[in-house]
Parts: sequence; C-alpha cells; structure tokens
Amino acid sequence: MSKLTYTLGFALGTVTREFLRAVKTTSASPVPQAKAALSVQLPPPCVPDNVLRDMDRQPAMLRAYDGIDLNLWYEENTRVVQKPTRKRRPRKTDADQVNTALVGSLTPAAC
Repeated sequence: MSKLTYTLGFALGTVTREFLRAVKTTSASPVPQAKAALSVQLPPPCVPDNVLRDMDRQPAMLRAYDGIDLNLWYEENTRVVQKPTRKRRPRKTDADQVNTALVGSLTPAAC
C-alpha cells in the first residue's frame, strides 16, 4: 500500500465519520419528560390501627391460611446441604523435596 492510498483512505474515513455524526445528531434538543412521583400505597382509612399492627407482626402465610406451623413448614420444605469433605494434601517430607530437586536438575541439556 502506498502512502497516497493510505492518506486517501484516512481522509475518506474522516469525511464519512463527520458526515454520519452530522446526520445522526438533531438540532432540536429532546424535551425532558417529567418523572412520575413514586406512589406509596397506603392502607385504606377504614382499617383500624391495631389490625395494621397485628398484620405487620404476622407473616402473610399465617394470615392467609389458618393453622400453619411455620417451624413444621420450614422443616418439610427445606433441607440442609452437606458440603463434601475436602481431601487433605499429604505433606512433603525432606526426602521427597531432595528427590524432586535432583530429578529437576538432571535435564538432558545438563548431561
């Protein structure tokens, strides 16, 4: 590739990039949308305060179904995961380390 071909390709790429940038951008800025306020769901005004306090203390499962024992449900629907025991690596003795060093030093290039 000659220098002239490289320069022409570089110039053509620059012109193309600037043209695409001008086409993609719009002159009118987008109108910002008003953010909707987060709506907090309040209980109906006819519910007495003591009922609301009791509902906060009791799980929904107990409120929906009468006579559920949560401890019994937990034992029936969960299980304990047993982690596999790790195999311990044997320790190297001094004799093993000496033998490994001797084997490593006796390479074909050294002989």
